[in-house]
Amino acid sequence: MEQWLAASDGNHRVQLWQAYSLSLAKFGGAAKALDWLNQLPPGGDGQVLRLARATFAEQLRNWKETIEQLQPLADTGQLPAQDWQRLANAYIQQVDEKGLTALLAHAPSPAAANQTRLAMANRAIAVGHHQQAQRWLQSLPPDQLQQPEQRQQLWQLAREGDDAALVRRLSNDLQRPCLETVDWLSHQDPDLAREQFKACPANADPQAYAVLKQRLYGAPPQPPQPRTAAEWEQRYRQTGDLAALEQTTFLLTEQGHGDHARHLLEQAYDRHQGRLGPSLLQRLANLYARDDGPLDSRRMLGLIPRVNADTRAQLLGRLAEAGQCDAVRQAVPATPSESGQYRALGRCAMPDQPGEAVVYYQAAERLGDPGNRLPLAYALEAAGDSETAQPIWRSLPDSAFTDNARLTAARGALNAGDADAARRYWDAAAHQSADDWALGAAIAERQGDPQAALGFQRQALAHSPRPDHYYAASSTAQLAGDSAQSTAWLAEAVRLAPDQPRYRADYGMRLAGSTDKAQRMQSIPYLEHATHDFPEDYRLGETLALRYDEHADSAAARRELRRILDVEQNLVDGDDEYGSLEARKYRQRRAHESLSRRDTITLASTWSPAGTSTNDKFLDNGQRSGSSRRAQSQNVQLAMWDHALGEEPSRNGSTLSVYGRVLFGGQSRTDYAQSMGTGVGLRYKPLGQANLNLYAELYHQRQIDEAHYRGLSLGQLLSPAKVGGNWGDLRHHAESSNDLLLRATASFLDQGGWRNDWRIDEDDWNERFLYLDAAWWTRAGDHAWLSRYQQGHAWKLPGSSPQTLMPYGFVEFSSQDPSNDWRQDARAGVGVRWQWWFDDDRYNAYRGSLKVRAEYQQSLGGNLYERANGVLVGAEMTF
Repeated sequence: MEQWLAASDGNHRVQLWQAYSLSLAKFGGAAKALDWLNQLPPGGDGQVLRLARATFAEQLRNWKETIEQLQPLADTGQLPAQDWQRLANAYIQQVDEKGLTALLAHAPSPAAANQTRLAMANRAIAVGHHQQAQRWLQSLPPDQLQQPEQRQQLWQLAREGDDAALVRRLSNDLQRPCLETVDWLSHQDPDLAREQFKACPANADPQAYAVLKQRLYGAPPQPPQPRTAAEWEQRYRQTGDLAALEQTTFLLTEQGHGDHARHLLEQAYDRHQGRLGPSLLQRLANLYARDDGPLDSRRMLGLIPRVNADTRAQLLGRLAEAGQCDAVRQAVPATPSESGQYRALGRCAMPDQPGEAVVYYQAAERLGDPGNRLPLAYALEAAGDSETAQPIWRSLPDSAFTDNARLTAARGALNAGDADAARRYWDAAAHQSADDWALGAAIAERQGDPQAALGFQRQALAHSPRPDHYYAASSTAQLAGDSAQSTAWLAEAVRLAPDQPRYRADYGMRLAGSTDKAQRMQSIPYLEHATHDFPEDYRLGETLALRYDEHADSAAARRELRRILDVEQNLVDGDDEYGSLEARKYRQRRAHESLSRRDTITLASTWSPAGTSTNDKFLDNGQRSGSSRRAQSQNVQLAMWDHALGEEPSRNGSTLSVYGRVLFGGQSRTDYAQSMGTGVGLRYKPLGQANLNLYAELYHQRQIDEAHYRGLSLGQLLSPAKVGGNWGDLRHHAESSNDLLLRATASFLDQGGWRNDWRIDEDDWNERFLYLDAAWWTRAGDHAWLSRYQQGHAWKLPGSSPQTLMPYGFVEFSSQDPSNDWRQDARAGVGVRWQWWFDDDRYNAYRGSLKVRAEYQQSLGGNLYERANGVLVGAEMTF
């Protein structure tokens, strides 16, 4: 490096040694860089080299080296203004008064010189050279010396230096208390103190005035010294001597006459406009801080900034407890600095802003206030943060707990999920009110002891209960299995608080779920109120619709269902623990559709195996009785219209309908319409909760005789001539019969999760049914019985259209008694069904469906049919 420097000159040389010195400083420290630069001979770059050495010396706080490098430049006038300040700082750090004085002669500006003088004064103060600091301050220009900061500094230095004349002049200029100045001067220059004393008012601090007067002029003859509080009070009233008031109030307070002492202090406070001595102010504040003391917010606000922190905290606490929080906020600065201030703000924040109170109490705790734990725990509980409050409750000694604290801790532990700890706190407290016993009931419930909880609720209701206590007790009784008691207590809650919407709603739901129909009917007015109070609660609306339906008011039930659907129309996230919003809406639409359906049309066609019966039976030559074991029809087509009678289609699930149907049957798979049956009848569904139907039908059948039946195939159904000819044969060449058919059908096991309906929020589901069918042809005297159990699993098909595919299995039993000879047939099989739903709208679920099925039937035994095995295909549309 030295060789490169020797071979370089000018800026290139400077760049080389600058870079190298910086590298040394980075990896070896500033001292190493300074040592290397000191051994480097100058080469036309002496000024820059000295400035660099001074920089490293400053980093090392080597002020002597800094001066040695910069002073030569200052002597030759080569020192820049910025570096002049660095040199001045080095002299200041060395407290080199001589060197700095010489340097000030070449200051770059008067402002820089004055700033340097001030810095030198501050440095002298820092090292304890007070006289030197005083000289430097006095060397400042008069206008700068008049600034309050400098005059205050000079006043302090004058006191340190015992400069009595200067202290007196500056004290008066700074408007320091006159007696304070006299007190200091009395120890330094008594003559000057007496001169100053003449200007002091006697009423500023009478006690201090008397003490200083005695010190400067000697004690005057003293009257006999009072001994009792009454004597001191008499002297005070005669002389107005505040020292006498001090002694009077002290003795009165000690003797338990605090009210009289406070009265004297209040008179003096008002007479002197609050300008009393610290001890008198402190005593008055102490009297106000007592819990049994009066609350004078005006005087307390005046005392708060003039007493010690402990008393200030007590005064603020009393104001906060009394609810005078505006006064508290007025007395507390914007940035509180004492725990008592934070504690009072926290008390004011309770109970409306418990979260804010937590912040204040935590701030007080950070300032070392050990008595802040209990109110902090209360605030955390009120803010709903029981988890954080629990460690605080556990840390408190037993002596810190009151009954209220134990009950609050119990409630917090219960909220935090620790029922056992809650029970321990609750057991340790006295239970005086209904709230206390209700808390015990809630704890017992959480512990899984409903009977104990019920006992506690009975205690709660024996201690001046409110409506909410009856409401809570009702829930406990229901949990304990005492439904009658639960309902009675809930009714009492409603009686005591008839305008409480939640009570009315729950009472309505309770009545609606009763086993007594009369009580269920009583629920309707309560549920009507509840649906207005809680229009978004679909469970209330659905229950009201059910009760309307049970009351045979289908129109009101439909109206309520439409209202629910309107409310749910714009919901975005309406899922809950009972299911999805869409499934719920579909359920409501299905209920609305069931209540509003008046007409039902069914079209069906079935092709059965040879010798296997289809979905209806045709007579043999017009006679039901006969000996043939072969089924009379291999395919059957059905058209049926069902029309509900009455003002409303449904009355509590019960319906009465008139219906008509037409059946066509053929004796082989390729022949159609050899027989035709027509029927008109009544259908009665008596039970709302059971799928039981009773039929009475006038049945007429026509069957073309073999001589005239020319056959009608599926393709020929499209030929008007063929169809017309077959119709003519049915009218003119057919045997006919009439009968009265009485019939009963029922289906079971097909409700709830096994129902045959579209599912919104399921991709696959199970279906099943047990179908029973009994028929009696009264004229022919024949009977027929059919029972079928079927179960399968349906899967949704892809796409937006509601379609499913379901494989299933079944067992079937049928029986007939032609010629009074009972014959039976048992069979089983498997099949697959495709189903499509259609025709829905905003308020109604799918009204129609199309089913196509194919199944294989295997005979299990019996003597009713022959050649009974084979494939059955059927299609059915209902709308």
